[in-house]
Amino acid sequence: MEINAEMNKVFGQEMAKLFAATIDEEELKQKAQQVWNNMNKSEWSYNSRTEPEIEKYIKDQILDRLYEKIKAILKEPINEEALEKKAREMVNEARRVGEEVIIRDMAHHMADNVLSAYNRDERIVQGVLAEMRIQKNNNKFY
Repeated sequence: MEINAEMNKVFGQEMAKLFAATIDEEELKQKAQQVWNNMNKSEWSYNSRTEPEIEKYIKDQILDRLYEKIKAILKEPINEEALEKKAREMVNEARRVGEEVIIRDMAHHMADNVLSAYNRDERIVQGVLAEMRIQKNNNKFY
């Protein structure tokens, strides 16, 4: 079976060489330009552009290389200690940020409630809230 396939391959290559020798140079250039233009042609359909054939080939090749790199990385042994350390760091950071957000929100609502509970003059309330916003923007208050 392999010998037959190899013979067909060689025979096909030789036939292609003989056929190419019969085509004149100008016609060959025109065909090559036509193939190149077809590979670079993009069409519009329903307000969306289809990518040219050559872009598809390039993307496929890049994706194939990327998949191979990913497979190689996934085959590497995992350092469990480093993985657990990174996970703990991420959890601690999420907790810290969550606590800061909760504290800022509570402080803002407490200030609003205190000012509205005493029914102070609207001018005082607006002044305090404006000052809080200024400090918040300067990262001094929250």
